Amino acid sequence: MSEREVPVGGDFNRIFDHQDYLAMISIPDEATCVLRAHLILEEVLNVWGAKITGTEDLYAGAFVPFKTKLVIAKNLGLDADLFKLLNKINEIRNRFSHRKGHELEDSLIDSLKDQVNNAVPGAQVSPCESLHAFVSGKNAEGERVEKKYTWADSDNRVKFVIIFVAAILKITGWIQKEFNRRNIQFTLISTIDH
Repeated sequence: MSEREVPVGGDFNRIFDHQDYLAMISIPDEATCVLRAHLILEEVLNVWGAKITGTEDLYAGAFVPFKTKLVIAKNLGLDADLFKLLNKINEIRNRFSHRKGHELEDSLIDSLKDQVNNAVPGAQVSPCESLHAFVSGKNAEGERVEKKYTWADSDNRVKFVIIFVAAILKITGWIQKEFNRRNIQFTLISTIDH
């Protein structure tokens, strides 16, 4: 881990699990990528619901569909624009679940990008089209490899990942500010190993 990388843990560890993001960028299947993003968003709703209500797990003991969790989150004060954004990603996930062979279309990517770029005004997150994804690791031969994905040279799956990362940064930043405003204690572990 480089000195610039800060691991996130505590209440947000299941939202920022690097294995999820590595899988999203590495697996070429769009449906798997969107499903992984949807699961991360479900963790966002779980954290929001638990912290706002002061419970360990607001949804323990029953299966609660994503849409129901989203409506509950809105009723607990989730920002209306964030509600719309999470709902749109849920709709995208549902398209993949109910339409065999569904693909991310250019118009959908552009619409989602614009929605994320306009979400949480004042958030210190660059526009999606200026972000890039950087992945490094070892290949099957044990050699270190690095790959940089830019908006301009990416397919719609990678663009979705870039959009999703920007969305998560904005959503979790808003949540942290809202927790602070409401005097809700949360843990955000940030340690740098040298």
